[in-house]
Amino acid sequence: MGTREHILRYLKRHPGSTVREMAQSLGMTPANVRHHLSYLEEQGLVMSQPTTEDTPPQRGRPAKRYYLTAKAFPVHLEPLTRALLEHLRTLEIPITALCPFFCGQEPPTGPLRQRLKAVLTFFQERAYHPRWEAHREGPHILFDQCPYGLLSQDFPELCEMDKEVLSHLLGVPVEPVQVGPTQPICIFALQVPQSPSSTSQR
Repeated sequence: MGTREHILRYLKRHPGSTVREMAQSLGMTPANVRHHLSYLEEQGLVMSQPTTEDTPPQRGRPAKRYYLTAKAFPVHLEPLTRALLEHLRTLEIPITALCPFFCGQEPPTGPLRQRLKAVLTFFQERAYHPRWEAHREGPHILFDQCPYGLLSQDFPELCEMDKEVLSHLLGVPVEPVQVGPTQPICIFALQVPQSPSSTSQR
């Protein structure tokens, strides 16, 4: 098994790892890991995001967290998924009826920021590559990747399910700002009361 395959398999088990974490676990130098990650990013197999403010500062270049893209380990379930979605349409069952099954867990509790962190983890595990931004009117959730791929072109109601899942897990109403297969990213706005904690922190 090649070095890049080892890195891909490691990221599959440990999404969001840093170069330092991968180097320590795989017995490689950070420079060697960065070299292979650069190639994997060029091939569209890996993407990176800046670390959050919760990460302890490190000397040198800013740390990034790395994740697999959907291209890295395709599962070839699109034909089956398409057939199931078509069947839901035939039965006139709204796709949002799948929300409780998709969530599969009780909504997180605690302050909004704590719930946001839990929800980002939930969607990261499902290959959405989520993040959030503070806005004057309230936080926005951004999805940098659509795990549905071409399915969302024929089944735009999948975006409606994302909205329902977000609202269910966060415990607040959520409205789409920018969604759909033609958009580079999907954005949802949380409808929360104005407060310093929800608009001045990220």
